[in-house]
Amino acid sequence: MTKYLSLTVAAVGAVLTFPASALDWSLEAGIEGRRFTEAPAYGGQMDDQWSVTLRPELVWDADSGNGRFTFVPFYRKDFADDERTHGDVREALYMTWSGNWELRAGIGKVFWGVTESLHLVDVINQTDYVEAVDGDEKLGQPMVHGILLSDAGTWEAFVLPGFRERTFPGAEGRYRPQLLVSDEASYQAEEEHAHIDVAVRWSYTAEISEYPLDMSLMAFRGTSRAPLFSPLIDGFSVVGLEAFYPMQNQLGATVQFSPEGWLLKAEVVHTDFQVEEFAGSKVEDQTAAVAGFEYTLVGPFGGSEDLGLLMEYQVDSRDDALAQNDLFVGMRYVINDMASSEVLTGITQDLDEAGSRLFFLEGSTRLNPSTTLDVTLTAVSAEDDSSLAPLRADDSIEVALNFFF
Repeated sequence: MTKYLSLTVAAVGAVLTFPASALDWSLEAGIEGRRFTEAPAYGGQMDDQWSVTLRPELVWDADSGNGRFTFVPFYRKDFADDERTHGDVREALYMTWSGNWELRAGIGKVFWGVTESLHLVDVINQTDYVEAVDGDEKLGQPMVHGILLSDAGTWEAFVLPGFRERTFPGAEGRYRPQLLVSDEASYQAEEEHAHIDVAVRWSYTAEISEYPLDMSLMAFRGTSRAPLFSPLIDGFSVVGLEAFYPMQNQLGATVQFSPEGWLLKAEVVHTDFQVEEFAGSKVEDQTAAVAGFEYTLVGPFGGSEDLGLLMEYQVDSRDDALAQNDLFVGMRYVINDMASSEVLTGITQDLDEAGSRLFFLEGSTRLNPSTTLDVTLTAVSAEDDSSLAPLRADDSIEVALNFFF
């Protein structure tokens, strides 16, 4: 944390030296409340959780027209869980470009993926798990990112110096296992968090009968963003868990075809872990895929609204994987009003365990030009031996007000 605080101070100092005429800024501030509808599964957990957030953004554009620096720090103060109180530099990234190439260097965020329910190929940034249980929030990643545009597609190369450990809730927090995850982690790489990871990606858009076909291939070599866990033992008792980050080689691909009204999409990965055994168990390599569709009905109720119907199937070769044999069914309702109101809801059903499923509903609307309201409902049902079992007492309603300046 100290080194990222130092980077923040250095980035602020650099921004303050930029000419004011070339500097643009904005600020997002939020108030968030969570109500958990069931009694906690583990001692010390809270029923209500309140927090506030700050997310400023500063953008400086070079007079030459081919350079930009973006600085996006983030801070959350949580009044129930100390481990959820944290700060991060989401971006401190300098970009320059000329002709058909672009270079980015600093701390950045990169998203890879096309499906709705699961993002298998999104491996560059670490998950900020205390922010959102669905894994969509990410920590900033130090990187050098080169991009080359050509008739044969877009080519990207990444050098990733410095690893970010995943965040985990504390004793008072929800969405956690019974045993707390220690702040101390171990690594397979001798350099530990200083190991330099690398990645490459190719993407291309073709046309089939005038409809776009987007495809990509990626490769990653480095420290896995998803940790394994071993028990921490004090005397004869297990008192917690320690995260272990193995090395991995990963190949992945995405495809999305967009004929009229449809989005047909898929992601697939194969991960070769460089450790064969951990904590007395064999570490299985991973072959996983998610594939499905979204079909949009325009004005189904006679107005300007859009209704998207979603279905995706998830499969994973590992027996204990969370998405080993699951089906996701959902709906996206976009009102297309002045308030940009929309609702996304869905349920993921484990096809091997009839009693295990995850339901969510996310709604958002603009109350005025500078204020938005977001509502999220989450409900978990799980059998005793399911991977979802630690979360089955964590059904929640979350309401957030966000203010934009």
